[in-house]
Amino acid sequence: MQTTLRDLTEEELSTLELDLDLAYSICKKYEPEFKGEFTVSLLTKVFELWLADNTDIIANEDIADFNSKCATKPTPKMVQFGLGAAYGEVLNEEFATHWKHITEEYGQEICIRHKNPVYTTFPYTIVSKRIDSKETNFFAPIMETMRYNITKN
Repeated sequence: MQTTLRDLTEEELSTLELDLDLAYSICKKYEPEFKGEFTVSLLTKVFELWLADNTDIIANEDIADFNSKCATKPTPKMVQFGLGAAYGEVLNEEFATHWKHITEEYGQEICIRHKNPVYTTFPYTIVSKRIDSKETNFFAPIMETMRYNITKN
C-alpha cells in the first residue's frame, strides 16, 4: 500500500481543537497553576499525576462533561487525546512541523510531519502506548530522538 499524506479536514481541525481544550482541562486539574503553555515537563508531570490518581474515572466519556474542577479522573481515552494533542503542539512549536493525516500499510492516523528531512511521529499513539505500559518518562526522550533525526544531516 502506498503511503498518502494530506492536510487535516475542517472536521479533523475542529476535533483537534476540542482535544486541546481537553488537554487544558486535564493539565489544570492536575497542575492548578497551569497558565496554558504546554511543555514536555508539564505533560510528564500531569501524566504521572493522572496515573497516581486513585479517584473514580468519570462515568461519561463525553469530553464536554469533563473540566478541571471534576472530582473524577479523566478516562484513558481522554488522556490519550488530550495529552496527545498537547504533545503534538509542543513538537510543532519546537520543530516547525505540522499536523497531517497519514494513510499507510499500518492504517490511518493524525500525525506530526517534518518536511526536510522527512520525519513522522504519532503523538496520540505515543501517549496511548504509555497508558498501557504506565511508563512516565517518555515525552522528553521521544522529543530528543526527533531532534536528533531531524538535525543529523
